[in-house]
Amino acid sequence: MSNWITLVIGLISGLGIGSGVTSLIQYFLNKKQISLESQRKDLEARYRVIILLMYAVIDFKRNKTSLHKHRPDLKSVNAILDELKAECHNMLLFASEETIKNLHIFIKNPNNLNFQKTAIFMRKDLKRGNIKCDETLFKFEV
Repeated sequence: MSNWITLVIGLISGLGIGSGVTSLIQYFLNKKQISLESQRKDLEARYRVIILLMYAVIDFKRNKTSLHKHRPDLKSVNAILDELKAECHNMLLFASEETIKNLHIFIKNPNNLNFQKTAIFMRKDLKRGNIKCDETLFKFEV
């Protein structure tokens, strides 16, 4: 019996089937990696838009001109909050539960701390590591 096993292993090695199987496995792993990278880039683009909308809610006066240029349909804080509500629903497809919960909290009570908490959970979704959150972070009052 062991002679047959040795013979089969020798044939597989000799015919290069082992290399073919290895190449096939590498192909599928690379294909999955490319897909995951594409998803991460899409997620990051979505989160960047949401961050800008959140910032526009917090400081509408400073962002009004830029908003009018890029999104003329968003003429008030309430319009932006409505847009964020739609984004929150869309996030059910790709965001973590913590990110969705924190965006919901931000929509109900838009302030710097809730902005930061939501952004930190988005960062975790993107696997970018942790940063500490406190009320003074990103507070740029002059």
